[in-house]
Amino acid sequence: MSGADHVLTEVRDGVAIVTLNRPDRLNSVHRTMAGRLIALFDEYRRRDDVRAIVLTGAGRNFCAGADLSMVEDESAVAMGDAPPTAGRADKKAPMGTFAGFTRAIVGVDKPVIAALAGPTVGAGLSYALACDRRIADRTVRMSAIFVRRGLAPDCGLSYFLPRVVSLPMALHMVTTGAMLKADDAYAAGLVDELVDEGGALDAAMAYATQLARGASIAVDLARRGIYRSLSSTLEDVLSYEDFSAGVAAASADAREGIEAFIEKREPDFRGA
Repeated sequence: MSGADHVLTEVRDGVAIVTLNRPDRLNSVHRTMAGRLIALFDEYRRRDDVRAIVLTGAGRNFCAGADLSMVEDESAVAMGDAPPTAGRADKKAPMGTFAGFTRAIVGVDKPVIAALAGPTVGAGLSYALACDRRIADRTVRMSAIFVRRGLAPDCGLSYFLPRVVSLPMALHMVTTGAMLKADDAYAAGLVDELVDEGGALDAAMAYATQLARGASIAVDLARRGIYRSLSSTLEDVLSYEDFSAGVAAASADAREGIEAFIEKREPDFRGA
């Protein structure tokens, strides 16, 4: 199957549902699949009809990480080696395409909600942490499993993990590769909402649809400001807020929001 076959997509009510589709391999991501995901998220970045994204996995699991053994010609390569047919980016950095999907999740510049179940480990954990919010069912198991394979974290895990959980917890996870069950993952902050088995996708869709029906220009500017603040000074943040406030105020949704407030009714936002 190709990268396209291994990634299922659907747009519903302003929400793009992206499904990792290798349930027989716990939805592990191979290079061609990662390239497809990067291209898809770049497409969704430009599409006005897509206002939020749900990232999920087929079957009973989210993602068991990067499958470095599978390349376009189906030949095996050593762990961490780029295949002979790889482009320059992968030859310079063997995790390039896999890490590129992390960049794509952030670079889409729209809310991305992860719907999680079963194994969410390795690069799969990195991808989940790159999302804005993680909703999981009670089958979820999460691990920075790299050290248990003699490997180091990749795909942005070292960046996201200490920002999502405490520093001691991040250090514990990356040095032991401990597998956290649902309640422990929720207690650590890795999961934002825990739902009954089989309910993660519905809950993620409900949340993403709420965002998609909102004033999407204001939503995107607001979330961008929060991310920028993580590496900014107060003056930088105040400057960005001046900019974003002006952009949002000029939108049709802002006019609708003010009129709805004056008329004491719910606003009908159109994302414009």
